[in-house]
Amino acid sequence: MKILITGGTGFVGTNLLPMLNANGHEVVLVDNLAQSVYVDEFHSSAKFYESDIRDVYDTTNIMRIEKPDAVFHFGGLVSIYDCHKNPVQAAENNIIGSINVFNAALACGCERVIFSETSAVYENVELPETGYEETQSDPTTFYAATKASVALIADSYARTRGLKYTALRYFNIAGPIQDYKRTVPPLFAGVALRLLGGNNPIIFGDGTRRRDFIHVDDVNNFHLQCLTDDRTIGQTYNLGLGTSYSLFEIAEIIHDYLEIDRPLEYDMLPEINGEAHTIYSNIDKAKVLGWVPQKTINDAIYDTIDYLKLEIEKGNVDPNEFMKNIDTNSVKI
Repeated sequence: MKILITGGTGFVGTNLLPMLNANGHEVVLVDNLAQSVYVDEFHSSAKFYESDIRDVYDTTNIMRIEKPDAVFHFGGLVSIYDCHKNPVQAAENNIIGSINVFNAALACGCERVIFSETSAVYENVELPETGYEETQSDPTTFYAATKASVALIADSYARTRGLKYTALRYFNIAGPIQDYKRTVPPLFAGVALRLLGGNNPIIFGDGTRRRDFIHVDDVNNFHLQCLTDDRTIGQTYNLGLGTSYSLFEIAEIIHDYLEIDRPLEYDMLPEINGEAHTIYSNIDKAKVLGWVPQKTINDAIYDTIDYLKLEIEKGNVDPNEFMKNIDTNSVKI
């Protein structure tokens, strides 16, 4: 198949690319490089367009030239804090950009679009004992609201225009090539780089928040299944480990793996956003299809850290200065 990936040089798309290549697929990457970097080492096996999905002409023209059999739509603005700060930009990226992708796909005869929703849609949902289920949604932050809107639009397009979509609610993806340069970095990167730089990890709130995680390889295994499994059409799936870990528990695993001699201490800062206190997934729906996470929380942490160490060796990040000058006012919600 020919597969087009929006946000293709980002974290998930970059890890998906070699898996698609290994399965014999031809891949086209589309990215505006606003939140990622084209790296020949990672991306040269695919055709690349530097383009913005907000540009309706460009998006449509690329689809018509390439005529993909399926689209993985990962493009958009992913920072909760950036979306809150600039809701118009968030709506243009996440909602208008997605509409452009859906329209372009249909215009070139590609009905199959697999896109990233988010587990953030559960922010204001009461947590069932068995974890959040795909029938639930009640977003609080503007980021989550934009992603929930895209899911509603996809369903509308399925009913009225024949779009064959699959929506995926990821729970804190981790692994190699994770974007550690976000306004507030992902937890594993934030803790590990601070420790490697001789600094205390920064914890927002009291550290008891609990999150579900998933290795990027397990996410991409489900992506591959979506390409050929018609049972996924018109469906929404949670992708997580199905359990939760506190920020402190994660920090302890990272501290042990790095074999840091000094005791684990923290720089505690005030809570900064409207996210839920505890989030974890019910993944029974995906398991019915035969998908089961193959990698543990430790695998996800270790693989992320090993990548970060390579980034330090290459001079791409200075752990001594990481998050030293974070402006907490810029990330308040």
